[in-house]
Amino acid sequence: MTDPSLLAGRYRMLERRDRAGTSWRSRDELLRRDVTISEVPLPPPGPSRDRLLHQIRAAAGLRHPGVTALHDVISGSDRLWLIMESVEGRSLLQYVRADGPLPAERAAEIGLRVLDALAAARELGVHLAAAPDSVLLTPDGRVVLTGVAALGSTDELRDLGSTLFTAVEGRAPHTGPRPAPLTAGGTPLAEPGGDSTASGPLAPLVEELLAAGPGHRPDATSVRLTLERLVPRPARGGHREPGAGGGPRRTPLLAVAAAALAVLLLGTAYWFWPRPTESTTGSTTGSAPVALPTAFAHTPDPCTLISAQQADDLALDTTPTEENKECKWATNDPDQPPNLRYTLWISAFGFTSDEAARRNYARFLKEARERTRTDVGAALTHVKPVEALAGIGSEAYRNEVTNGLTYNSSVGFRAANLVIIVQYQRGVPEDANGTTGEGALRTTRWILERLSRES
Repeated sequence: MTDPSLLAGRYRMLERRDRAGTSWRSRDELLRRDVTISEVPLPPPGPSRDRLLHQIRAAAGLRHPGVTALHDVISGSDRLWLIMESVEGRSLLQYVRADGPLPAERAAEIGLRVLDALAAARELGVHLAAAPDSVLLTPDGRVVLTGVAALGSTDELRDLGSTLFTAVEGRAPHTGPRPAPLTAGGTPLAEPGGDSTASGPLAPLVEELLAAGPGHRPDATSVRLTLERLVPRPARGGHREPGAGGGPRRTPLLAVAAAALAVLLLGTAYWFWPRPTESTTGSTTGSAPVALPTAFAHTPDPCTLISAQQADDLALDTTPTEENKECKWATNDPDQPPNLRYTLWISAFGFTSDEAARRNYARFLKEARERTRTDVGAALTHVKPVEALAGIGSEAYRNEVTNGLTYNSSVGFRAANLVIIVQYQRGVPEDANGTTGEGALRTTRWILERLSRES
């Protein structure tokens, strides 16, 4: 006879893991193992439910040491019960409340583990939460994302910024006008009202990750490079307690020297993404300079200037098409409504000298300022005057236009004897939330990063 106290005749719920009662410590009586059961309300039939089910199906195939495994799904009329791997440990939130902030080195190591888990999930189309209360630190040194696949809009890297801030500061960052304190077991971790300024060698990265505009945040590659500078190589391969020293012993002099070098590297090499600066025309959009070669021996293939992952981040198909000196990426879902369709063009022009490149850059800038019609004769409206951008290559400008149906944001810049033109377009007449403009700037940063590795 079936035991009525068992879910699906198999799973016994023992106690709540959260105050809301949506996560339970449970027991699989058939396999005799501990599990965690999470209750997920089902949206009404429609696109939201379809997206939820797609995420859960994708999550079922995800196996990674940094992500709790999904064992089973029990379906009800208005909800699902997700049967998850049971992982013992404390959330990062609980850890810092009990034991205080972590050293920057350990926080960076946790950040790298979180990035590894996020990357593995994204390969399957799964988006995970990386917030302080969903990052679990286990006694054997694992760093595990325990949150159910994110069902709504989420910014994984901004969540990571909040996690890193909490790790090194021991309190929640203030990222909005009405901050709600993070809690551990119902007790506030910090009083609301604290600012979001971190301290120590992770401060520049954390502040960029917590920037309000997505276009001003670094991409995953830049985040990884910055974190790796803080993590000693012996520590990457082994496990240790969350606050322990763990790795090989070092003399105090060597430890001080390593810390000083990490700070120096962060201070001199943190150039990968823009910071709000005032350009020569009064613009508040600029970037810290990227170290670029003084000359380029060949013109790069524009189709290689961004990666497939970066194209996917811009909601584009990962396979571009090339014509002459221009490379084009279209939206990765042509069935989307026009306002969700994006197109990216990148053009690369190489010249025999800096002077020749300077003359042609000036020509492109003049054409951008004077252009009033599209190639098919439709009238163009300049959303704002073409403006210079500081800190991008040798010189750069930004142009934003609309023809009443589509919105196009372009960035043109010169790097020594190269001129690169980036155009990011969306099927809307205006860019109310700045998504298109930020996408063009983001692409430009990636290209600069790619060009900086040219020999």
